[in-house]
Amino acid sequence: MHLFIVNPVAGKGRTLGIIPEIESLMKKHALPWRVEITNAPGHAAEIAREYIKDNRNLRIFAVGGDGTLNEVLQSTVGTDACLGIVPAGTGNDFIKSFCPMKEPLELLPFMIHAIPVPVDVCKMNDRYFVNIASAGFDADVVASTQHLKHLPFMKGKIAYIGGILLSLIRKKNIQATFFLDGEEIHMPSLLLSAFANGRYYGGGMMPAPQACPDDGFLDVCMIEGMNRLKILAFFPRFIQGTHTSMNGVSIRRCQSLRMESPHPVHVNADGELFQYKSLEINLIHKGQQFIKPL
Repeated sequence: MHLFIVNPVAGKGRTLGIIPEIESLMKKHALPWRVEITNAPGHAAEIAREYIKDNRNLRIFAVGGDGTLNEVLQSTVGTDACLGIVPAGTGNDFIKSFCPMKEPLELLPFMIHAIPVPVDVCKMNDRYFVNIASAGFDADVVASTQHLKHLPFMKGKIAYIGGILLSLIRKKNIQATFFLDGEEIHMPSLLLSAFANGRYYGGGMMPAPQACPDDGFLDVCMIEGMNRLKILAFFPRFIQGTHTSMNGVSIRRCQSLRMESPHPVHVNADGELFQYKSLEINLIHKGQQFIKPL
């Protein structure tokens, strides 16, 4: 059974236009399929959970962005359900670790017959992520952008640029202590830290260019605090993945970590936003069967 879980608000609603193409393709190949449309945050996980109860050999496709994929992941880890994505959201970053990004309808024919491959999954406190989680300045930008989107005329790129500016104005470096596979690292002034299973996030930024989602390791990028002017000079290199040799940037690899801070910090995991004073991440090697395009 092929199950397509469609997030109707992802990608500015473009996902709904993909449904007729999905139906046509599945009929052409005479494959069993169902399409379900979500109606609220968290609904994708509920749909996946119900289908997993009643179906074996289930292939679930999240039709949307990385946030939709993350929702479905909460129900597929630990089951025999295979997980894929029809990348029709805003960022679509996880799929870029496997193949060049293409239009969703270009990728779809290569997915329905693809043999799933095992990928690593990370458990962060009580949730899972499959791509990248981060704490600090970039997660603050996500929080500010989400706030601004509720204001009139603050949509899309305008809200994102506003989120960056607002986060720069409010910028506070983080005091944090890390335990990487038990090794203690104290960071008295941290700008941000990214915990990378995949290679890309935030629309194409590469915090850890060597990250690989099936190598059994989490790549941790820790960036020391810097002033506002240096942040503006730093981020172009961060986007391109050429920042790793800069002063104040450290890349480490581990299979488990704990981060503690005296105050709650914003944490962004696969595009979903949280706040934690303490977070623990454990990597589950080859914990999910992923439908990679042929």
